[in-house]
Amino acid sequence: MRLHIIGLGPIGTLVAHHIRLSLPREHKITLIHKSNRLASRERLNGGVIRIENNGIVTSSTGYDSEVFDEEELIKRGPKSKRELLGHTLNIPEKPRDPVEPLQQIESLIITTKAQSTLPIITRLLPRLSADSTIVLLQNGLGVYERLIQHVFRNPETRPQFILASNTHGAWLKNYSQVVHTGIGDIEFGIIPDPRNRDFEASLKDEGVPARDRRLEINDITRPNDLYFHRYRSLRLTVAALSAAEALNSKWRPIHEVQVAMRRKLAVNAVINPLTALMGCRNGEIFTQGASWLIARTICIEASTAYARELQSSTHSMLKSFGDVDNQGQVPIGRLPPALQAGALETECVRLAKSTRGNISSMLTDVRQGRQTEIEYINGYLLRLGTAYKLPMPGNLMLLNLVKMRSSIPLDQIL
Repeated sequence: MRLHIIGLGPIGTLVAHHIRLSLPREHKITLIHKSNRLASRERLNGGVIRIENNGIVTSSTGYDSEVFDEEELIKRGPKSKRELLGHTLNIPEKPRDPVEPLQQIESLIITTKAQSTLPIITRLLPRLSADSTIVLLQNGLGVYERLIQHVFRNPETRPQFILASNTHGAWLKNYSQVVHTGIGDIEFGIIPDPRNRDFEASLKDEGVPARDRRLEINDITRPNDLYFHRYRSLRLTVAALSAAEALNSKWRPIHEVQVAMRRKLAVNAVINPLTALMGCRNGEIFTQGASWLIARTICIEASTAYARELQSSTHSMLKSFGDVDNQGQVPIGRLPPALQAGALETECVRLAKSTRGNISSMLTDVRQGRQTEIEYINGYLLRLGTAYKLPMPGNLMLLNLVKMRSSIPLDQIL
């Protein structure tokens, strides 16, 4: 199997490192760099990824690489350090040797900014198929829905999707060098199969006590399966992610992952815009009462929207079963405790403290004049509010302030 990873910031690099350490060498990992300049830096460094945690540095090697730039994806074969020193400082626009045909992508892990996903997938579309697997490991929500709406409209030709939520804290010391500042976990789940294969069948096995039921990888596929080729990459991707034990990476039922992603979204909707606006580190935003009031407002708005979303999905489910007459008599699904406003507020404070020294990705984007992920964070909550006719003044204010902050160059600040 070959895994492709695109989005080599702190989290993408961290994930690549731990998957490489956990997988046998016959399984290949290709890092997709966003420019020739960054790819050459990685080669000059010997193709080594270094991760620092509590002063201890571990390293990994054995990566292939590609370059994703404005013109084309160019496959790069391994080169010696001597070759690199002689040639990479002036990489030609086109390779001197014939370019190898680009491989079909079996498994693609995306850790880029949310707003970059649609153009990336559009560019890679000729290399993807219904047999491929795409992992979305990003901030924000709404990316999968946009891909389904704009790119993969036909369920029969759609790749399998894995949604993942990350709570690790890390920052990029240098390209391919990451400082792992906060140990968290990665929870991931598989989007239900358009062809109706039940990847969570073992959780419904009444022959096993409920407390002993576990997700089983053979529910995805097994070697004697008639459609093994179609689900092979999904099975291997789940196995690869699960093998990265140092990341506390766990396969969960998709509804649990969706709860985790919504919890993280609410936390990001507080920490990211506040740090971007105040120009401070994560740990500095809760030093006085005003920030607590803002956090409480955002968490209440998010929790209210999640509750209305759950209520709406329950009603839709009842309609699909044709039980229209009894809708008012059926208890609506209870909002998970993790998505209650108080729990969201507590999680905001906990994460700000555990990553107190970190600079948020949104603050980094503002400082570097890049587009932020605000539309996929507070913007997603605003769209939920619009859909269910809920006022979201706190989220609207933060979204507009971040847009204003992003439009004013830092060198114009008086």
